[in-house]
Amino acid sequence: MLFNLPRVTTPIAVRWFISVANAAGFGRDVSPVHFAALLKECRSVNAVHQVHQQLISSGLLSYPASLLEVSFPPLPSQPYLSPRSLGTGVVAAYLACGSKDEALTALEHVVPSPAVWWNLLIREHIKEGHLEHAIAVSCRMLRAGTRPDHFTLPHILKACGELPSYRCGITLHGLICCNGFESNVFVCNALVAMYARCGSLKEASQVFQEIAQRGIDDVISWNSIVAAHVKHNSPWTALDMFSKMSMIVHEKATNDRSNIISIVNILPACASLKALPRTREIHGNAIRHGTFPDVFVGNALVGTYAKCGSMKDAVKVFNMMEIKDVVSWNAIVTGYSQSGNFEAAFEIFKNMRKENISADVVTWTAVIAGYAQRGCGQEALNVFRQMLFSGSEPNSITIISVLSACASLGAYSQGMETHAYSLKNRLLSLDNHFGGTGDEEDLMVHNALIDMYSKCRIFKAARSIFDSIPRKERNVVTWTVMIGGYAQYGDSNDALELFSQMLSKPHAVAPNAFTVSCILMACAHLSALRVGYGMHGRGNEALEIFDKMQMAGFVPDDISFLVVLYACSHSRMIDRGLDYFDSMSRDYGVAAGAEHYACVIDLLARSGQIDRAWNMVKDMPMEPTAVVWVALLSACRVHSNVELAEYALNKLVEMNAENDGSYTLISNIYANARRWKDVARIRNLMKNSGIKKRPGCSWVQGKKGTASFFVGDRSHSLSPQIYALLQRLIDRIKSMGYVPETNFALHDVDDEEKNNLLAEHSEKLALAYGLLTTSPGCPIRITKNLRVCGDCHSAFTYISKIVDHEIIVRDSSRFHHFKNGVCSCGDYW
Repeated sequence: MLFNLPRVTTPIAVRWFISVANAAGFGRDVSPVHFAALLKECRSVNAVHQVHQQLISSGLLSYPASLLEVSFPPLPSQPYLSPRSLGTGVVAAYLACGSKDEALTALEHVVPSPAVWWNLLIREHIKEGHLEHAIAVSCRMLRAGTRPDHFTLPHILKACGELPSYRCGITLHGLICCNGFESNVFVCNALVAMYARCGSLKEASQVFQEIAQRGIDDVISWNSIVAAHVKHNSPWTALDMFSKMSMIVHEKATNDRSNIISIVNILPACASLKALPRTREIHGNAIRHGTFPDVFVGNALVGTYAKCGSMKDAVKVFNMMEIKDVVSWNAIVTGYSQSGNFEAAFEIFKNMRKENISADVVTWTAVIAGYAQRGCGQEALNVFRQMLFSGSEPNSITIISVLSACASLGAYSQGMETHAYSLKNRLLSLDNHFGGTGDEEDLMVHNALIDMYSKCRIFKAARSIFDSIPRKERNVVTWTVMIGGYAQYGDSNDALELFSQMLSKPHAVAPNAFTVSCILMACAHLSALRVGYGMHGRGNEALEIFDKMQMAGFVPDDISFLVVLYACSHSRMIDRGLDYFDSMSRDYGVAAGAEHYACVIDLLARSGQIDRAWNMVKDMPMEPTAVVWVALLSACRVHSNVELAEYALNKLVEMNAENDGSYTLISNIYANARRWKDVARIRNLMKNSGIKKRPGCSWVQGKKGTASFFVGDRSHSLSPQIYALLQRLIDRIKSMGYVPETNFALHDVDDEEKNNLLAEHSEKLALAYGLLTTSPGCPIRITKNLRVCGDCHSAFTYISKIVDHEIIVRDSSRFHHFKNGVCSCGDYW
């Protein structure tokens, strides 16, 4: 009775049929039609496999059905079933049970195998995201001798584009030409889209031109090439192509969906250009062609108007939309958030929740980003928790916004948790192998992590992530967040060093406005816009960096020239400094300000060209500012020009710009000239004016923290050891040729007392403490609030010959690196 039924209704019946058939001599007298019906009823891979095996053993997949004796009663309809039909029935049964591998193996044994089943397998792999498997199936299709058709090729081209794999795509292009599909518009449109997705706009354009020349182009062809130009940041070309498309394809057959795609394709070009008039023109076009009520067009218009800065138009379109989906709400929330109207964005978000509109990842991310950008980090983290609780899964953009919130709060623990979440949920790569699909977002997350750890002052973690990114993959944001972290919260010298690396070849990266802002901040921290190379006496390196900046595309401005002139001034590069000063207006159109004149005056005066410096002061096109007179006064101190120093001080007094530094300079100039009465007069003037001289103070970092010293300081617990060591060092360097420069002991006392005063200077005490508390080989870093004493400078130069340390002194003017008996300033400061 079983075989008289047109259907087998249960898996039990399948097993019963097989067992009965086996007992009855299966394969000799069973109709292929019964197997075909049975295959349709299989509900498991195992059941299909058993039927398949019986078909193989019976020979029904190899021999013509006419050679078989059929003894069972026939079914109501008894068509002829070839081995090919049974074979494809097996393939269909395996596919119905979800076993693509078994289906593929069965299909390879069907001769000839129909292209339709290969197409189905390829499409299933693409649908599941197994793009490489889809391409592999197409290769096996060719090996099996099945010729791809006009449905096969677009599917494979789609897989190549989404991978993306240019190599596979261009191979398929050759196959298309060899098989006569170059005139099939369906295949050629897919070819244009593939090349665009693979980043080959040139090839995409060539294929489109060939389509147009053959006259087979349609609206899909034009949509594909317009989308290609939009994707490759050619918005003007995309708009031009769209205009041509409107004129050319209006006579060709189109449908509403094609028109909708055309409009949705072109609007991102308007958004990138902030082309509000063109957006309104396209909006009008949509209304005339009846496509505006479409939700996709409405959503695209809302987003584009928002990006063009016209929230009024965006809201108007949003309110006119009869049907809204979650994307519509996302577009308006994101628009408000990006325009800075966070209150409106939050209000829309609240309305969505009141109306039970399920927020997706885009909605949540827009709100989180809005809070983070507003500086409301805690609120952003709260919304993120709600997002996770709702079951919505974050994407890379969400993580970036959350990390920004953590950075603004300095929330190190939450930042680490977010980092861990990203790794666990594969929103961040573990191997740091950049260069493939999705790497742009991966790099963005890495950049956000560097920023977060830097702002939480965990520089070891930030630098570790930075260093893990291959140099050729670092973009301007990668460099800027690391440089900015050092400049704001870390060591400004590290920021400047990293900036130098950024501009170095190979893989030099041009700085942007934010990078320059960070560097200026670092320079300001080091001392009033004076950069780490000029201050360290490495003028040549500073000028090399300046040249590299220009080669990298950075146009020097007034600040850049100020830095360069300072470097020249402190590195004895008089001619080069003057050349740069002359080139400012001549070659770059940058007008010199008072600060630039001050640098050049300082450069000339330091080199002993006092008269030339004075002439420049007199020839300045603007009134000399206080910084100019201070520069001249400082130079007079170096070259003992009392008369000009007095003139400069009087100018500062007239400008009410005198301070303890100015009076100290003139007092020291009088002392060097042994004009003790004038020294006393200046000190009385300061006392009567209420101006107090800042006492010289030096700081040094030791094992137990930072220690500070004033001149003659004996308050430290290690003072006996400090003075004893200092005396031994001075005795030893005297034997090497050191002679105390008593002119720096600016008191009217005898030479022996001057020697004693010199030995008690704060920087010498700091050095002795550093030597007592610093491990051998480690640098000793000393900071002084005033200009380093000339005698101390001389003593440090000698001492650096006999100690196993680099001595780094930062004074109010610059850095001095003492090593092996040489200072980086070249005794020119």
